[in-house]
Amino acid sequence: MAKVNAKKAIVEAPQQTAPVQAAAKQTVAGLLQSMLDTEKLRSRFEELLGKRMPSFMGSIVSMVNEDAYLKEAFFNAPLTVLQSALKAAAYNLPIDKALGFAYVVPFWNSKTGKREAQFILGYRGMIQLANRTGAYEKLNVVDVREGELKNFDRLTEDVEVEWIQDEEERSKLPVIGYLGYFRLINGFEKKIYMSVGAINAHEQKFRKGSKGRPQIWIDNYDAMACKTVLRRLISKWGLMSIDYQRADAQTVQIAQDIASNNVDDEMTIDMPQEEPAAIPEQTAAEMPAQEVPVEQYQEVPPLVPFE
Repeated sequence: MAKVNAKKAIVEAPQQTAPVQAAAKQTVAGLLQSMLDTEKLRSRFEELLGKRMPSFMGSIVSMVNEDAYLKEAFFNAPLTVLQSALKAAAYNLPIDKALGFAYVVPFWNSKTGKREAQFILGYRGMIQLANRTGAYEKLNVVDVREGELKNFDRLTEDVEVEWIQDEEERSKLPVIGYLGYFRLINGFEKKIYMSVGAINAHEQKFRKGSKGRPQIWIDNYDAMACKTVLRRLISKWGLMSIDYQRADAQTVQIAQDIASNNVDDEMTIDMPQEEPAAIPEQTAAEMPAQEVPVEQYQEVPPLVPFE
């Protein structure tokens, strides 16, 4: 895998598009190819993807065509879709939403008054990035069913659970929370428990301007709940406890991005519930130039080596 600084890859994306040059009506695939050439993004994707670029571009086309909201975002703010895909490519994660590694999610930007796209890291993607650091011996999040939680100490965060062994009977019981666990290669281990109520409160707290739960939570509640627990577990206890002095630059960057939540923009979602706007019949040449929103990154403090 190429060693690429994901933050640099996104920030250096072009900041303003030129009119897409074409004389006939464009399909999503045609417009995508025209933009890659016009905006000089092709070399960036080729640098990140190599021989996998054709299949990745095919994933973008399929993804846009299958989602009316995302298609609206693609025609209204196409570079937000490409930037989101570029971020996934920088982390070497597939964007097929069925796989659960990364998502390109349409959302309503109340500041610009149009629908745009945004990168969302999936639960499996977070596990993948964490495992690439080589820091973890074990890493997992599981649901906890009614009757299984025996004790939870809020001070020490020690959790006592008695698992129901009969899977058929267990599946009939409601989920009351999620339990995350990791063991590092140096032997340090940690558990964290979040109730369903706490997870729902977290999602609602960071839901901006939405009349209801974002669709990604509706369609993927279990995965999003697991990721919420995993992100809290890792950012609080995991990556900051590892000595990265011998790690390569990409490993350190991934570790820093996870610890500071820079790989996950979930908390900026602002999605109204109205139907997607109809895509106007226009040629690619008629499409106006778009302003590219430049993602802002906070400076990440240096990791503290484990003593």
